[in-house]
Amino acid sequence: MKKFMTFLIIFTSIIFISFSYLFLTKPTNMPFIGHFFDKVFYGSLYYLSKPDSSYIYKKHEGLDLKVHVFVPDNPKTDSSLLLFHGGGWAFGSSYSLFKICKDLSDNGITCFSAEYRLSLKHSSKVQDSMSDARDVYNWISENSEKLNINKEKIVVGGGSSGGHLAASLAMIPDDSGSTVDNISALVFFNPAINTTFFDNGYELPENIGERRKKFWLYLKRLFDGKSVELSPSNWIKEDLPPSIIFHGKNDRTIPLPIIEEFTKHMKEKGNEIKLLTWEGKGHQFYRWDKESYSEVINELLSFLKEQTFNF
Repeated sequence: MKKFMTFLIIFTSIIFISFSYLFLTKPTNMPFIGHFFDKVFYGSLYYLSKPDSSYIYKKHEGLDLKVHVFVPDNPKTDSSLLLFHGGGWAFGSSYSLFKICKDLSDNGITCFSAEYRLSLKHSSKVQDSMSDARDVYNWISENSEKLNINKEKIVVGGGSSGGHLAASLAMIPDDSGSTVDNISALVFFNPAINTTFFDNGYELPENIGERRKKFWLYLKRLFDGKSVELSPSNWIKEDLPPSIIFHGKNDRTIPLPIIEEFTKHMKEKGNEIKLLTWEGKGHQFYRWDKESYSEVINELLSFLKEQTFNF
């Protein structure tokens, strides 16, 4: 009985200390459950597939933004892949892409998973995240020799809002009117490639849940009335990098017709783009379905081999 009471006291103390830490470190705008998920779930992902190294690519108002690097033991190419995680520009973690990066590095490819500012953590807006995406790309390019990669052969990709960030580098001009013109290829996982509906009079369905409705309205505010201007779908032009899209046919967050329309317009401009769809699969299906994940990785490797990777 004494041992049990000792164990109970220790266990209770650990739980109390842990939750006190979570409450004290919770960002102002972040719901507690979101902070718990971020620290506990995403935090555990770091140790399941640890990167080989991590670098601070940007300092902003006391915040250190990092890019995590997965280096292959037996490199097969000097090309590389930079990935941005999803989460509606509001939450999420670069750790969520660690498994993909680890599997790619096991296949001889250097892979980067980048952090960027998120609204619930850093009170940022979409354009802040876009700025971070450009800064991490520039940092990788400027440090290509140290990283043992070819700065002319960087592929960029991402999932959901991370796909928007990847596309923005190649498609949406920055304040100086320029885009990144030497991206080798683009990789999209259920990308937020068309954001115009936030400001073009789109009305949410009447049967939408209250929580989802509030979230969509919250996301709209992150664009500061510029969701049309900041939509990659409005910047389709000729000579964009070869692209591939992985998408679930049952995606309710980003419905397939939006992706099909984007693909059609890309092809009309003469761009090389491949859309792969999965029957009955929803948003970010590749993260939760082992069979689909293997299929996505194999298709991704095939696409990379067809492009600049040459291995």
